[in-house]
Amino acid sequence: MHLIQLYKTPSTNLNEFIKHWSRLYSYANEEVYYKSLTRKTYTPTDIQSLFEWKNGMKLSTLKQKSLDTKIISKLTLINELKNSPNIDLNTFQLEFENLTAVWKIFLLHTLKPNKYPIYDQHIHRAFLFINKEDWPNISNSSISNKAKEQFYFERYLPFIVSQNINDLKKLDEAFFAFGQFLNTRNYSKLLQ
Repeated sequence: MHLIQLYKTPSTNLNEFIKHWSRLYSYANEEVYYKSLTRKTYTPTDIQSLFEWKNGMKLSTLKQKSLDTKIISKLTLINELKNSPNIDLNTFQLEFENLTAVWKIFLLHTLKPNKYPIYDQHIHRAFLFINKEDWPNISNSSISNKAKEQFYFERYLPFIVSQNINDLKKLDEAFFAFGQFLNTRNYSKLLQ
């Protein structure tokens, strides 16, 4: 028999947390993510692949229309931003104001993956939990786009910068895995 037991080992070391939880991360087609991000400039196919990766599946008709009209149609601007040393966030926000918060932040991440971490409900939930805040009711529909962006730019991003995290992808993986775990509702039994 090969049996596994989980033990509660509290820690205040974020790097240990990242190392532990990133090992439990699982997401399909990671090679698509890495292959596309290494490009100096994006093609429409690269953008399509990245957003399908983020979506976890082929885009619905409505999401595809949004991708085509709000993102791929601005491919020249996207490539200019990708190749510039810095992104003016005010300009970025104005240019992509019609995107949902999760897609807007993901686009920002694809432009500067070493500066802007990914954001979604699992990451939000994990952040609130580790900061001992109200987290159980976090879902995509429970928070407005404006509140998601405000959280990301005013709380999450400054927190990440203050922690001097070297590998934002590993951080994303850890927070995603832990946020998913919390969402299973089995966390209380395992964390007692």
